[in-house]
Amino acid sequence: MSNKPKTITLLLPTLNEVTGLKTIFPTIDQSLFDDVLIVDGGSTDGTVEYAINHNIRIMTQLRKGLGAAVMDAVSILKTDCVIEFSLDGNCMIEQLPEIVQKLREGYDLVVVSRYLPPAKSYDDSLVTAFGNFIFTRIIRWLGNISVTDVLTIYRGFNVKIVKYPEFNRILYGPVFEPLVSAVAAVRKLSVYEIAGDEPKRIGGVSKMHVIYNGLCIVLMIIKMYLFKWFGNHEAYQTRNS
Repeated sequence: MSNKPKTITLLLPTLNEVTGLKTIFPTIDQSLFDDVLIVDGGSTDGTVEYAINHNIRIMTQLRKGLGAAVMDAVSILKTDCVIEFSLDGNCMIEQLPEIVQKLREGYDLVVVSRYLPPAKSYDDSLVTAFGNFIFTRIIRWLGNISVTDVLTIYRGFNVKIVKYPEFNRILYGPVFEPLVSAVAAVRKLSVYEIAGDEPKRIGGVSKMHVIYNGLCIVLMIIKMYLFKWFGNHEAYQTRNS
C-alpha cells in the first residue's frame, strides 16, 4: 500500500436538498478535504441559490440519473479520491475523519457499512434490507471479499476505479455505488469497512425507485460476471496500480 497521502474531494450529490444543506453542511469540517463539490440534478427548492450564496462550488449534472451525475463530477476532479456524502441525513459526519484517514493510508475503497455490527440502519425497509443482503453476497463472490454493504452511497474511493474500461461500459441507471464495489471485488482492490449507523433522512422524500434500482443492479451484476468469465482474463484477475 502506498505511503503517499492521497488528495480527496468531498462530493455532495443534490436534488432538492436545501433542508439538509442548511442543516448538515455547516457542521462538516471542510479542512479534511482538498476540494468540496456539489453536483446538482436540477433542484428547484433553493439548493443552488444557497450553495452560490455560501461560496460552495457547484456544478449541474450533465446527464440524467444519479450514477451518471457522480460519474460526470468525478471526471472533472483533480484529486486522487472522492468521498460521496448524502445531505439527506442518512450519512453521519462522525465517520468522515476515519474515511479520510483510510483513503490517505492507501485503501482503494472505504465504505461506511450500515450492517457491520454494531451499526444499524434506521431508514431501511424490509425490502431494501433484503435487497442489500442478497446483492452484497453476490458481489462478494465476484472477488471473495469480506464486505457487508455494497449499496450505500456513503463511501470513499480511489478515482482509478471509475477509470477502468469496464466501469463506464457497464454503468447504467442508479448503480454507481454497487458497481464501485463490484469492480473493487473483481480487481482485488483493497477495501476497508467502517461501522456506521444510517439515521432517518431529513427533508423531502426518498427518490429511490426500488424495483427499477433492483433490476439495474441485477443487470450490472450479470455483466460483471460475464466480463470476469469471458472478458480479458488477465485484466480482471490482476490488481492494477
